[in-house]
Amino acid sequence: MQRSKFRAELRSVAFLVVLCVFSECACPAACADRELNHLFREAVHRFNIPGAVMMVEDPQGVLEVYRTGVRKIGSRKPMSSKLKFRIGSITKTFVSSLVLMLVEEGIVSLDTEVQNILPDLIPQESRVTVRNLLHMRSCLNNFTVEDDFLQLFREQPSLLWTPECLLNFETKEQCSPGFDFEYNNANYILLGLIIEKLTGDTFENQVSKRILEPLGLNSTTFPVKSSDMSKPYAAGHDYNPETGLISDLSLRINPSWAWCSGNGVSTAQDLMVWLKAFLGGYGISEKLLYEQLDFRPVNYDGIDYGLGVMNKYTAIGHNGNFAGIYTSLAFRYKGYYFIILTNGQAAGGGKTATAESVFWYIISKSKLFRQTKN
Repeated sequence: MQRSKFRAELRSVAFLVVLCVFSECACPAACADRELNHLFREAVHRFNIPGAVMMVEDPQGVLEVYRTGVRKIGSRKPMSSKLKFRIGSITKTFVSSLVLMLVEEGIVSLDTEVQNILPDLIPQESRVTVRNLLHMRSCLNNFTVEDDFLQLFREQPSLLWTPECLLNFETKEQCSPGFDFEYNNANYILLGLIIEKLTGDTFENQVSKRILEPLGLNSTTFPVKSSDMSKPYAAGHDYNPETGLISDLSLRINPSWAWCSGNGVSTAQDLMVWLKAFLGGYGISEKLLYEQLDFRPVNYDGIDYGLGVMNKYTAIGHNGNFAGIYTSLAFRYKGYYFIILTNGQAAGGGKTATAESVFWYIISKSKLFRQTKN
C-alpha cells in the first residue's frame, strides 16, 4: 500500500515538473502577445486614431493579429485583417520590384538614362538614370509641394490627373542628380511610365501578372481612375481642428494624383505575404537584392534609402500615407515582420495619428524589443 502511494506521489511530482517546464516555455510568448496587444491599443488611443489593425510575425513564424477601434466612426463594426485600406507609398515597393525584374531580365539597366526611354519628359540636359529615380535622387520637379497642385487637390479631390500632367509642375530648386536626396513622388510616377513603355503594357496588368496572381494577393489592387473601393473596407477619416468636424473621405479622393507613387489598396493579410516576398528578393537574384538593399544616407538622421525600400533606425521596408486619411507601415524589425494599417484621425487627431507613430510607440515601450538582438 505504501509503495503504491509512493508511486502515485512520484507521478504527481513528475506531472508538476512537466507542467512548470511547459509554462516556462509558453509564458514568454504569451506575455509578449499580451504586451503587444496592450501597447497597440494604448498607442491607437493615445494618437487619436479611429481604428487600426496590426499583424506581427515573429522569428519562429508565429503570426498574430491585433485589432482595435472601429472601421468607421459612428459604427460599432470592429477592425479586421481582411479589411481593405489605401496603402499610400507602400505602392512604391511594388513599382521598384517590377523595375528590378526588368533589370534582371536585361530589358533595362539601372544606369540607363531616362532620356533613352522617354525623351522629352524631362529636360534634355538631364542625365537622370533609372537608379536615380529608385533612389529618390533625380532632382525632378516635386508636384506635391507646388501651390497650383495643392490648391487644385484641395478644391477638386475627385479630379482625374494624368501622369504627364503631374510631371509638368515646375520648381526652381538647385539640385545635383545622383547626389541630392528628396523624397519625391514624381520619381515613381515616372517609373510607372517607364514600366509601361518597356513592356508595352499597363502597370496594372504587369503588377497583376508578375506579383499579385503568383503570390495570391487577391485583395490588392491599384486603381487608376476610380475612388471606389470594393467591400469590405475601412473608412478613411479626416479631422479638421478648425471646425472640429470629422469627414469620411474614403471614396472622395481620386487616386490618380498618386498613381505609381501611392494608389495601392490592400489588406494586412496580403501585405504580410508581400513584405516577406519583397524583402526576400522576389523575382530577382541575390546580387540584385544586395544592390537594392544598399542603403544610402538621406538628409534625416537614422534614415537611409535603397532602391524603393527604406532603412529607418534598422526597421526595413516602407511606410505609406494617402492624404492623411489612411496610413500604413510594412517593416521588418529585429527579425519580426510588422504590418500596421490605420484609418485617419478621430477627434483631436493630427500629424501623429499614423501607423508609424503606433509602431515606434510599441517599439519604445516593449520589453520584447529591448531584449531582442538584431
